[in-house]
Amino acid sequence: ELDFLYWSAKQEGNNYAVTGTANTVPGTVNPNTGLISPTITSTGKVYSFKPTAKPGFKLTVGMNWEYDSWELFANYSYLHGSQHSSVASSSVNTGIIPLLSYAPNNSVLASSVFYTPGGAVGFVSEAKASWSFFYNNINLELAKSIPLFSYFVLHPHFGFQASWQKQHFHASYYVSSLINSSTNLGNNQAIFSQKFWGIGPRVGFDSLWQCCNHLGFFANTAFSLLYGKFHGKSTSYDTNVTAGYTHVLIAKNIYKPTTLSPVLELNLGAASEWMLYNKYLLVAHVSWDTQAWLFQNQHSTSVPDPTLLFQGLNAGIRFNF
Repeated sequence: ELDFLYWSAKQEGNNYAVTGTANTVPGTVNPNTGLISPTITSTGKVYSFKPTAKPGFKLTVGMNWEYDSWELFANYSYLHGSQHSSVASSSVNTGIIPLLSYAPNNSVLASSVFYTPGGAVGFVSEAKASWSFFYNNINLELAKSIPLFSYFVLHPHFGFQASWQKQHFHASYYVSSLINSSTNLGNNQAIFSQKFWGIGPRVGFDSLWQCCNHLGFFANTAFSLLYGKFHGKSTSYDTNVTAGYTHVLIAKNIYKPTTLSPVLELNLGAASEWMLYNKYLLVAHVSWDTQAWLFQNQHSTSVPDPTLLFQGLNAGIRFNF
């Protein structure tokens, strides 16, 4: 069986900037400019990535035993993608607040309005971020078909699941002068990379309702519990034009947690079966897939262990001989 995947991915917790928050209380004198700060007139946003669908594939091979309708099968899935986001602002009072920055006392962000209102010379005028991921997954399972009625079949299955994944997250914050917003004072970069592998038991129930000749609807579910190891690395670099240094490493950390990662899956769709020469079976299907990988963000967020989400189209063809 060969399936074409067109999935979108979202890693919760990958917020990198927020706007709409006052740096100086509105109606009071701004200690940097000497001017009375204006009131907040627009609603800010929390900035992350908009999920975009990417192509992937799943390959399944297996065998059927005539005795008691048992099946043994294995499949491999692959998906890779990247996402980008940015925000710019010319507002000093309700500009951009970095969410992932690290700022020593003399770094470029330590002289921005957000960090030290007294004596600040700049503000964060732009933030950019990118996120990329690699997803690899293998399932090895034993299954059995159980006809309940002439038109309804249950298909319980159980076995093992193994997965290895990589993520890379890069956020950059640019500081402009309070006097002239076109003057760049420097930037701060936060870079996170994460590798994950896990293995564990998997169990699920599939169902097929054969509503008419050559057409059926199915609902498939699965649950896995993977024992997994993470290898996370974070670095931060600072450039300060005023202080006279460029791309200096100011932070470097490694995090290697081991945890149990639950995985929930749901698959809803339609299938059409055709017998060829009374001995071969051809099945075509199309469905909507959803997967939730819990505790997958171990590198960038202040919220513990948010979920990695996949969802999208699955279209495939199976040939039994």
